[in-house]
Amino acid sequence: MSDETKEILNAVLHRLDALDANVAGVQNDVTSLKTEINQFRSETNQRFDHMDRQLRLFDSDTDMLNKKVAEHDRDINRLKQVNGI
Repeated sequence: MSDETKEILNAVLHRLDALDANVAGVQNDVTSLKTEINQFRSETNQRFDHMDRQLRLFDSDTDMLNKKVAEHDRDINRLKQVNGI
């Protein structure tokens, strides 16, 4: 092999080493992003689950309040009838 060919080959090998290092860096970045996204997804799911529970409790409380209002309306109307109002 000529010296020029060896220099070109060494330059190509050096460039491949640099590219391998860049690929490894990108793989590390992707792994970090995947971890971060999974953590974010987990946290978001927990928060949505909490909100879902809160909304169900709110719906239950609203239903109970509606029943109480209806009951009180009936009681008020009965008292009005008894008192002749």
